[in-house]
Formats: sequence, C-alpha cells, structure tokens
Amino acid sequence: MSIICGTDLSAASAGALEVARALARQRGEDEVVLVHVMDPAGSPGEREAAMEHARTQLDAQVAAATGGPAIRGELVIGAPEEALVSFAETEGSDLIVIASRSARTEKTQLGTTAAEVIARTTVPVIVIRDPAPWLAYLEGKRPLRVLLGIDDSATCDLGIQWTQAMRARSPIEVVLGAIYYPDDAAAHYGLHAKNMVDRDPQIEALMTRDLLRRFGGSKTGVTARAQRGLGRIGDHVLELANEEKVDAIVVGTGQKTGLGRLGSVSSVIVNDAKQSVVCVPPQAAVPTAVVPELRSTLVPTDLSTFANRAVAYAFALTPRDGEVHIVHVVKDDAEVDEAELVRQLRALAPLGSTQKVHAHIVRGDDAADTLAQCAAKHGVDVICISSHGRSGIARALVGSVADRLLRATRLPVLVLRPA
Repeated sequence: MSIICGTDLSAASAGALEVARALARQRGEDEVVLVHVMDPAGSPGEREAAMEHARTQLDAQVAAATGGPAIRGELVIGAPEEALVSFAETEGSDLIVIASRSARTEKTQLGTTAAEVIARTTVPVIVIRDPAPWLAYLEGKRPLRVLLGIDDSATCDLGIQWTQAMRARSPIEVVLGAIYYPDDAAAHYGLHAKNMVDRDPQIEALMTRDLLRRFGGSKTGVTARAQRGLGRIGDHVLELANEEKVDAIVVGTGQKTGLGRLGSVSSVIVNDAKQSVVCVPPQAAVPTAVVPELRSTLVPTDLSTFANRAVAYAFALTPRDGEVHIVHVVKDDAEVDEAELVRQLRALAPLGSTQKVHAHIVRGDDAADTLAQCAAKHGVDVICISSHGRSGIARALVGSVADRLLRATRLPVLVLRPA
C-alpha cells in the first residue's frame, strides 16, 4: 500500500514529504504519491494557467528530492479536504502524511484543512509539525517519543495497534496517557471519591496498572501517566505531552456521523498541539500487532448449581499460571458467615487446577454494578458468568444480572446460557 503525502507546495510540505519517504523506506516500499489539490474556481483560462503553474511547482518539488523511494506527483482538482481523502481511497493507501501550521503562524491552504481531512478519512493521518524527530527516528539515530492517548473507545484500540506496529519496526518510547475525573474513576473502581481537586494516588495506581495491561506486549520503553482532570480532556492531553517532551501524540479520532466533524478531544489536539499528531479513525484497517492476553478472570456465583457451572469455564479461559477471582455478592445489610462463604467459593476450584484462586465476598444492592466495580478494582481481563436465560415478562420484571453486567463493564464477558 502506498503512502499519500499531501502538499501545498510549501517548504513545510517538503519536510512532510521527506518523512513520508523515510516511512516508505522503513516499510520497504518503492513509491510515495505526492498529491497537490487545486480548487476549481475561476474561468477556464485562469484554471488552465493555475494548473500549469502548479504542475511546474509540483514537478520541481519532486525533482528536488534525491534518492529513493520514487515520488509520483499527482495534480488533483477539487476541494482539498475531500479530494485528498478520495484520492487516498482510490489508491488503496493506508497512510496520509501532511504538514501543518501552528495556529499562531501564517496558515497555508493545506494547513487550514488538516482537521477536515482527518474528519473524513478512513486511513490514519500523520500531521507533521516538526520533521526532524521523525527523520532522526527513521534513520535509526534516536527513538521516537510518543504520547498515546488512552480512553475507552474502540479507536483507542486501533491507536494501540498502530503504535505497536511502529515499535515492531524500530524503537519507540511510549507514554500511555489517560485523563481521569476523581468521581467517575472512583465509581468505576468501587472506591469512595475524596474530592474533585486533588490527585488520588490509589486511583492513579490502579489506572497505571490498567494502562500497561491494555497496551500489552513488551513494556520496555513504556511508561504510564494517569492525570487528574479539571477542564477539557484535550487541554490536559496537551499539558501532558509538553511535560513528557514527546515528539508526537497518537490519538483515535472520534469521527461523528452527519457532517463528519472531529470529536472535541481530537480537534483540540489537532488544532493546538505543538507536536506532530497521528490520528487513527474508527474505520481504519489497522493490522493486529499484539494479541490481548487473558491472564486473570472473574467469575461470579450465587452458589447455585447452575451458577457454579461458570467456574470451570473461568479456569478454562485462564492460563495455568494465571489468576481466577471467584465472587459472591450479598446485600449491603445482609448478615452472613463470610468465612464459611469464602470456604465454599474456594472449594469450587477444579481438581488439579494450578491457577491462583481468590475468593471475594462483596457487598452491594446492585449485583451487576458491584461485579463491574470488583472486576475493575482487581484488574481482571475477562468475566465469565452464567445466565438463567429468562425471557418475556419474567425478564422484564426480574431482569438479568448478566445482561446488566454487559452494560456496566468495559471488559469482555463470556455468558453461559442454560441448556
């Protein structure tokens, strides 16, 4: 797949072209497509003269680049943000590289449409603000240092895979960054929120653990930063990028339907970052570089025969040196013999199993929310639960813990149906 480099024929675009060619060399590709888009405004004579002038400049930019890979110059007519995206789709490209201007400097036409390109594209886009770190990285002189923004979106997973693929080719130092608001984070982990202003070390420790686990793969050169938020998430991400002195920010773009505008977090980062920005859209076809590991499983049971069936499946999902958390939920005001319940839970472990077993008695009036919080607090990778499979009016009146758990947790859930 070819790399598309958009150009407005400026010096900044020449720098982006050098990055695109260096990326192509790293990927073993023979060609980069340099695309200049012209607006079709004006009379036929004016358009013809403008096209001739643009073609001359485009040819000059191609000729100025020496060495490989080869450059194919293409002149395209249309609105820049639409034509560039359409051209990339026609070419079957998997990456667009463009230059950008700071909001505080004079903007070229391409610079002003970078956000529009990102909002419409179905392939990752690298917006180059300073080509020097990229060229040094791609020439093997130093690692590239990137901030990878982590949230709960599916596009974040794509950003993780894209970054992992880059690390597989050449060393990258990665800072995993996540912004949290104390009340939301405390509710997620089943903790008591302290206040909205101060950092919460307990929450940050749990988030750091989860960030590293979600990134997967080798942790060499990888650090995690959980930062308390007070204002816009995008502003906090930029602060974190500046503190960590990164060369680029990698984010998943939350493209919306309708006008196809960028999500608020992505737009702040794209418009205001001092660093280069890599945007991975939700439709991007990003190869899987790292397969998730299921090291720890949570299995709830009410100690009924049917619910206990899920325990064996929890052990089946978990590697022999992993951990299984067997959980029983009781009402907040229930009077129970917790020591006896723990004994019964531990007795459910299959004979000969080698996994480390944790038995938990947790209290909560909403079983689904309580289980979701327990799973988050203990950092499990998957939940295994039996469902009684009620239907019709019984389901409407009684509900299903399994169904509500699917909505309450962010983790994958294996649901055992009744025979």
